[in-house]
Formats: sequence, C-alpha cells, structure tokens
Amino acid sequence: MARVELTEDDRNWLRERHWQETYPDMAQRIGCCVDTIKRILVREGLQEFDGAKYQVKRHNHVRQWNRPCLDCQSTELRPRMWFYCTPCRKRRGHTDE
Repeated sequence: MARVELTEDDRNWLRERHWQETYPDMAQRIGCCVDTIKRILVREGLQEFDGAKYQVKRHNHVRQWNRPCLDCQSTELRPRMWFYCTPCRKRRGHTDE
C-alpha cells in the first residue's frame, strides 16, 4: 500500500479545518478513503482514534552496518542485512525505504 503524501496546502487545510469537516469530505479533498484520512490525522498528530490500525509506527532501533554494496561498493551506513545501498535498492525496485 502506497503512503499518501500531503502537499503543504493540504496539510495546512487539514490543520485549520479537520475539526469542522466530515471524514468523507476530508477524504475526498485529499483523494483517499476515510480510513486513510484517519491514519493521516493520527500521523499528523491532529486526532487520535481507538484501534490498532490507527496507531503510529514505533521507531525501533535498527542495527546498522557499512558493508560494501554488492553493486557499487558504497560503504554508506544502512540497516543490517541490506546488501545494497539506498540508490541501488531503488534502482532494483525496493520500496521499503
């Protein structure tokens, strides 16, 4: 599932009007479904909802390494077990950045 990225105008509009608009109206304005608009509101810190699917992702400590990339030999710091650097991962079609 692709993450919906907000423009600065949409973000400002949500901050100013989220309390007076209905969820379907906000979802239509942003171009997503009602569940997604609720997730966006949680992500932006504007509202909170009960339920696991609306929880903000925890930032766990990820072990890092600088092992040479298998393609370009870059030694940039990246999560352990990533055998390719970020640019090479993108080139290979990975979307977990």
